[in-house]
Amino acid sequence: MKILYYLGAFGSPEIESKIKILENNLKIINKNISKFSILINDYSSCEKKIKNSLNKFKFLDNIYYNNKKGVLYELWINNPFNLEIHKYDYIILTLDDVEFRNINILDMINYKNKFNLNILSPKISNATHDFMFDKPNNILTINNFNEMYFYLMTPKDYFYYLSINTIENKWLWGVDFMFNYFKIKTGIIFKYEALHKFKFKNDNTEARYLMKKYLKNFGENDTEEIKRKIPAVKNIIKI
Repeated sequence: MKILYYLGAFGSPEIESKIKILENNLKIINKNISKFSILINDYSSCEKKIKNSLNKFKFLDNIYYNNKKGVLYELWINNPFNLEIHKYDYIILTLDDVEFRNINILDMINYKNKFNLNILSPKISNATHDFMFDKPNNILTINNFNEMYFYLMTPKDYFYYLSINTIENKWLWGVDFMFNYFKIKTGIIFKYEALHKFKFKNDNTEARYLMKKYLKNFGENDTEEIKRKIPAVKNIIKI
């Protein structure tokens, strides 16, 4: 089984803390996966620091390094390693401020396949929306919405997810509330946890503006309006 840890964006602020998060996450994955690869999108030109860190981990098969300025979708859509992604069975798509806790990737893959999910996320502490963390540990939820912090996907799932995003909405805001519309089956498994480490107080005005423009394409005004129309959770399963 070939696994790709896809670090969707890496950069300032808090570079040193994010290096520690990266190292922690690689060690957590390696508890269950003996060999895997990593793809990093570095938007802050931290190549020396990152590579010095990665050189410590002999279990990394391949290191794909993309040093480019940009925001999330801009880093993904024309990524020089997009063809390489197809070589992998599963992708862990995550961000630089998401710290893995008790993650078991093999077990998550089993649950993803058991419930025929396109995207599976662990519980995310310090997420924006409480449906990401408000259930007990013996629960798996099938969701209409799933915030983008940690997505376990196949390459096919990833490229479909990429296709519902747009360059005009480069921050991705609002897309994770359109999964029901695009028939993406997604879930959260609460026995595993990751922490959204940094929640900055300043609101991203540009991201919010672009989100509203994106949602208007589907007759929606904002995510709160969508939440009033359909529930975050479609089904609750005891595991």
